[in-house]
Amino acid sequence: MRHELDPESISSPDLLGWRRPAAQRFLLYSHDSWGLGHLRRSLTLAAGMAEAFPEAEILLITGSPCATLFPTPSRVGMVKIPSVSKSANGEYVPRSLAGSIAETLKLRRNLILEAYRSFRPTLVLVDHKVIGLQGEAYEMLREARADGVHTVLGVRDVIDSPGAVAVEWGGEKCRWALSEGYERICVYGSQDVFDTRLEYPLPPELGQRVEFTGYVVRPEPNPLPTRSPSRRPQVLVTMGGGEDGAEYLETYIAGLEKLRPEWDSVLVGGPLLDERDARRLRRRAESLGTAQVRRFHADLPWLLADCDAVVAMAGYNTCAEILQSRKPSVLLPRTHPRMEQALRAERFQKLGLTQSLIDPQPEEMVRAVEQALRRGPLPLERIPSLDGVARMCAVLRELVQQPAAPLSRRLPLGVLNP
Repeated sequence: MRHELDPESISSPDLLGWRRPAAQRFLLYSHDSWGLGHLRRSLTLAAGMAEAFPEAEILLITGSPCATLFPTPSRVGMVKIPSVSKSANGEYVPRSLAGSIAETLKLRRNLILEAYRSFRPTLVLVDHKVIGLQGEAYEMLREARADGVHTVLGVRDVIDSPGAVAVEWGGEKCRWALSEGYERICVYGSQDVFDTRLEYPLPPELGQRVEFTGYVVRPEPNPLPTRSPSRRPQVLVTMGGGEDGAEYLETYIAGLEKLRPEWDSVLVGGPLLDERDARRLRRRAESLGTAQVRRFHADLPWLLADCDAVVAMAGYNTCAEILQSRKPSVLLPRTHPRMEQALRAERFQKLGLTQSLIDPQPEEMVRAVEQALRRGPLPLERIPSLDGVARMCAVLRELVQQPAAPLSRRLPLGVLNP
């Protein structure tokens, strides 16, 4: 049954006879339109939550087209909603369904709301998008607040340029969500790298509700067998999801062809790399005899542990796992359609954590890798906190041990009735 929200009773946890289930239930929503980052971070958090709350049930709603490529943690269920992607000009489009993006978003919105109502969570964790992709999670959020469900927004260290974020967060619904919709806003990063409170237009009334958790990473891989001293250096090249990584892979292989450096390379193109590009790259790598191309590898931390240097795009999860591995790196941030990666790579470079290149030439890329190999492992004292999972679970534990905070003011009627 659809909840009709009454502004006079919206803070009541017993609205329409709703009752909180006996066991803790956590619902994670992740819009997932581009790459693998949101899915991988959500699965990492879900696994940590399952371990920290052994009696809890966890449901992950994701739009990722790669939802089945990674193992699902124990006691974590998954709801896959229709996937969307971005066109060349940055506009959202359906990935597989026929029809318009408006029709796909309507279907996604209905599935999200029905999953929430059927699962009846005690806590909702929204990833990155304040009210979901083009507002698709807004109705779920307002019902959660009406139902007395705890609500948390988790955002990565860098979202986009401050101007772009100001536009995205400038609508009435976003302003309400930031001011009233969430009990906590958790930043998966360090204020020493990028201080969200200073860089972005957060409402001043958020106050102490903003917390920096540190970077979210999976547990470190088991120690590798001892390497042979005569083994050649190994360089890992990874392009995340792979939708826009082919050009960088082409540049790297061209650099190998021209300079023939004294190392071996493993190139992971990503599951969304175009198959024709993958075949072409694989042939060129095989002709070199010192490089191999893989389409996908589910355990990037293991590959990082086994390499001597890494070349990567500057996505959140990749950068966090590079920090965890302490391997010297060369970052190749994308600058379109968002500035997120460029900003992250710039801040990491200023802190001496990496070298960042924008659209490098083949020889420039190879020379940068040579410098990275000479630098060696990152000093421990430079690495920002990687305790994101544990600190996030501590925030959740603190919330579920107390009633949900009531709304401090009525919702505007325009917000209640979109």
